[in-house]
Amino acid sequence: MIKLRYVTSDKRFHLRFPYSKLYYNIAKSIPKAIYHPEDKTWSYPNDVNSIKRVLAEFTEYDIRFLVCEIPKQCGILEDFFRAARERNFSFCTTKTYYSHLYQLLVFTEKLPTNINSKDLENYLDFQVKEKNVKSATIRSARQAFIFYFREVKKQMKHLKFPKIKTNVNLPEVLSAEETRAIFNSLPNLKHKMLLLLSYSAGLRVSEVIHLQVKDIDLERNMIRITQGKGKKDRYTMLANSLIDELKEYIKVREYNLLLKYSYNEVKNIPWLFPGANTRPLHVRTAETIFNQATAKAKITKKVSFHSLRHAFATHLLELGTDLRMIQTLLGHTSVRTTQIYTKVARSRLENIKSPLDQMTKTNSKTIP
Repeated sequence: MIKLRYVTSDKRFHLRFPYSKLYYNIAKSIPKAIYHPEDKTWSYPNDVNSIKRVLAEFTEYDIRFLVCEIPKQCGILEDFFRAARERNFSFCTTKTYYSHLYQLLVFTEKLPTNINSKDLENYLDFQVKEKNVKSATIRSARQAFIFYFREVKKQMKHLKFPKIKTNVNLPEVLSAEETRAIFNSLPNLKHKMLLLLSYSAGLRVSEVIHLQVKDIDLERNMIRITQGKGKKDRYTMLANSLIDELKEYIKVREYNLLLKYSYNEVKNIPWLFPGANTRPLHVRTAETIFNQATAKAKITKKVSFHSLRHAFATHLLELGTDLRMIQTLLGHTSVRTTQIYTKVARSRLENIKSPLDQMTKTNSKTIP
């Protein structure tokens, strides 16, 4: 087996392989090569051109390496990024797919060109049996592998995987009283408005932190979501009861920004919820705000920031709102995704009478 490893003592990459005249001649022909007779290895300087040359020359011989040691400029997955850009993948999808591919390279220690279907099978088995990852993660990894190896590299033209039987987990839904308690626990106007808008409009955390002031239409009582999940724009509603408080927050927001930046700089900060260095509020910060609020409100349910979106949909359904309208407000592509809320809406269950209740009622009438 041919192995390429970085050695810290001389800060060079060392190439080791079983004796072969062919391998020897290739290793010797690469510029700046040095032979080390004591351990029978060839070494090369830690520069991009040298490493790319070594990998290129030994690709067809299944060279093994540690991907974390290879400079990013070598562009091992550059064809993936190019294909993702051409297909206009979202940042989130690109990041997720890249993570799966990177972990695969860590596991196999192979170049993408040398990876085969058996490697994919072994990697996925390892993830399930040894790391006990969730089925959703496995499904995501499969999609990444199909996209890259079948669609981009075209080296596994018939790659496909059997269907995964997934668990259907119902969301833990906050009641109206619990939701109100969360809002009331926040004395900070910015933090309170962040959660209020998320709940009142059914926004994802990524959507609410990227809201701009211009996205709020106070005259039409609507909020524009620009490039939400799936790179889709949509409108959702703005609660009437929130308008006055929102107007007050926008004034406070501008005042606080003027304390930090010049007037011209503030004009160039579009975010409704600005974070550090004129950037939008960070996702982790928003999640921390929610977690601290639930702790103060003494909420014992297992909930996250996304629970506000679940609560929005469930409470609308309990109020009798049409499922298709809820689908539109949430931005779901398929109504099947929205239908999960029919299983947790309390009003739907309350209107159904158990046959035992009917039987008990009948028996009570027949008793003299």
